[in-house]
Amino acid sequence: MADEFDRKYLPEAVQTAFAVSLGAAFTGFNAMITPMESIPKFVDEAKALIEIPEDCVRSPQGIAEALAGNVMSKGAEMMANFKMAGEKFTEEKK
Repeated sequence: MADEFDRKYLPEAVQTAFAVSLGAAFTGFNAMITPMESIPKFVDEAKALIEIPEDCVRSPQGIAEALAGNVMSKGAEMMANFKMAGEKFTEEKK
């Protein structure tokens, strides 16, 4: 059963990991080419990570949960963007 699982999902996982890595490298390279445009974007993203929503419970646990939610949502958004950028390079030309 483990062999069937590996054969079925491993190529897809490797392809996704490759697309995300390639997209992250491409995005980083583009950020180095245009630093004056990229720096404000990175600063805004960093601010978004530490912003606490107004409806957050003002306790240590509530603040920690809000910050963790920010990090998780921004991380998922970044991975999706990296994957889309990487898939541009890995898709087959028809």
